[in-house]
Amino acid sequence: MSTSALIRPHLYTRFASAAERGAWSIDRDIAWHAVDRDRAIAQPDILLALRDAARIESFHPVNLARFLRALWDDVDGCAAVGLEMYEGFKHFHALRMYLDIVRFEPAITDEELIDLRRTAIDRDFAPDEVVEHLVEFMLSEHLAAYFFRRLAERANEPVLVELLRYIAADEVRHAQSASDLIAKRLAGDPALTDRVLAAAVSFHHYGEEAVGEVPVAMPGDPIAIRTFAERIERLCGRRLVDHLKTTL
Repeated sequence: MSTSALIRPHLYTRFASAAERGAWSIDRDIAWHAVDRDRAIAQPDILLALRDAARIESFHPVNLARFLRALWDDVDGCAAVGLEMYEGFKHFHALRMYLDIVRFEPAITDEELIDLRRTAIDRDFAPDEVVEHLVEFMLSEHLAAYFFRRLAERANEPVLVELLRYIAADEVRHAQSASDLIAKRLAGDPALTDRVLAAAVSFHHYGEEAVGEVPVAMPGDPIAIRTFAERIERLCGRRLVDHLKTTL
């Protein structure tokens, strides 16, 4: 067996490879010139949801900076956050560009985005709380993937459908990266399982801090909810419902 085969690869290798495989370009892969404004503005509810989604993505620098400070001694964690910073910005940039092209009102302004961050800039979390915040982030990204996928299923404007599918695929990777970081911690300390389960039970989308009520594409989406629970079960080896039975 070769020496390289004996070396266990870092998680960041997997994160980087997945990002490379899923890479797409705002400039080359989205046919901005083909956007059909009439079709787009015929679905104002979708555009309004995208506006809130863009605002949440714009909030990433504040939320992810907290993770960087808490994960300074975790090379894999810092790599995952670094990739997420770029891709979260790309989502914001693409969504805002789309809304500007179709001239949706009210337009997003830089001043508005700064205001979203101003009240949250000093709200850090302690390194010993990182597991709970990783659960929050993982499940937020999990639901974001379904949000963008469901909007793509409803949208009638072809360029938007393509864009939303790219973003949804990114969110799946982001959720998996957070899941991998949690699994790494559970492998080192199985006692953290109860904390992961408790964080899932008390879950709130991190986007609530930016926009209050986070938009949904399909209220009560049964598949999103079922896979939410399954993701936690895979990590913990226990079902959420069983955890609830023992804690209520």
